[in-house]
Amino acid sequence: MRRKEKRARIEQIRVILGLSDSQRTPVPGESLRDFYKRTNMYWQMAAYEHTQHTGKELRKDGFDLAESRYKELKPILDELVVLEAEQKAEEEASASTSSKKDAKKGKQKSAGR
Repeated sequence: MRRKEKRARIEQIRVILGLSDSQRTPVPGESLRDFYKRTNMYWQMAAYEHTQHTGKELRKDGFDLAESRYKELKPILDELVVLEAEQKAEEEASASTSSKKDAKKGKQKSAGR
């Protein structure tokens, strides 16, 4: 995949899945337990809107919603991490190559004087 295609794919994934909403999106590498611990109030409020449950039932409903979202996003977030790592590596390689070319040009100019 080309650099522009990767960048477009990354942005497409982020927009389609609403990954900018940190309350609904696990952080790459975050476990389900940590994700729920960080966002439990959001999920409990979402569950309450649908079920009107309270207490233990509400926590279970909230966890079920968080688990569903986590399982939905986990493979996509894993793909996103790989794409971003590949893109970063390509950009670093490109920057390294262009700085070497700039250094060569500088040497050629000073040698020609």
